Amino acid sequence: MFIEEKCDLCGDCVFMCPYVDYDREASIRQFRRLKEGETPEIVSQCVTCVACNQFCDKGANPFDLILQRQEETGVLDIPEQNTEMFRNLPNAPSQVIPGEEDKPALGLCSVGDLIPGLFDGPLFEGMTVLKGGDYFCNVGWVHLGYETPVREGARRVVDNLAAAGADEIVLYHDDCYALLASMVQDYGIEVPFRPVHIIEYLLEYVKDHADEVKPLGINVAYQQPCASRYTPWKDEQLDELFRLIGVERVEREHDRRFALCCGSPMMPRDRDKAMRIKERNVEDAVKHGAQAIAYLCPLCMLNLRKPAAAAGLENHHIIELVKQALG
Repeated sequence: MFIEEKCDLCGDCVFMCPYVDYDREASIRQFRRLKEGETPEIVSQCVTCVACNQFCDKGANPFDLILQRQEETGVLDIPEQNTEMFRNLPNAPSQVIPGEEDKPALGLCSVGDLIPGLFDGPLFEGMTVLKGGDYFCNVGWVHLGYETPVREGARRVVDNLAAAGADEIVLYHDDCYALLASMVQDYGIEVPFRPVHIIEYLLEYVKDHADEVKPLGINVAYQQPCASRYTPWKDEQLDELFRLIGVERVEREHDRRFALCCGSPMMPRDRDKAMRIKERNVEDAVKHGAQAIAYLCPLCMLNLRKPAAAAGLENHHIIELVKQALG
């Protein structure tokens, strides 16, 4: 939630945004107007990437106020077909594939089948798998300018996951981890199991099978999901995972705090702007010597893989890289 008393109107949230071009004074004016109850231009220009929450070193969470105003005004003007799709996702068929009791469960949200074969093989063998509408975390609503469905649906998601009876649940979708490891704190919801990010799981697996690793020797540009802004601490785990499997994460302009989104949140609103974001992202990867783009979010991969391939870059999900390193 936005914490007004922590906001000193420094303007960093707007000034540092990679999608707009305001000087410092204009940035301060934009956010002052927002705090005063207006709907300044930045509200409709927002890409909903959540980066401004990281830019704010006072912890005021400025994006949360922008999101609140987007929902109040409907200024993003999202097509009905997109909101209808999100409304229907919790009702999609669900599946529980029973596994071994001594292993953590694997939560796939509603995106687990988007990249075929990703969960085949020994890496996830014996895990109870939870997927489908019952486990849809709703965090994607943020990209449509709505927070209420996330808050109102959080208890349902927690209860459905908890019903699996696992002490730990590994979360494939970065949105799910954002909800369970961060956002629920604002909602006053306790999570009766330990949410484990897929990166943490992969890291521990690789450590346990270190004698099987054959370093890949590849330079990658990492495509950071927008939801990672809610849980930035796992970035250190990713760096360690890459090091152990012989992957070099190239230092580039659009990474870490200054990462660009994949462009998909803009597709329903402004296709041309979405394409420019994709182009900037891919060009930045090529410029800084990447051989491939490494993805965490399957939607990012589906959205960027064609322009990346056209620029001569390979496309790899992080799980695929781990599998390759383990032979």
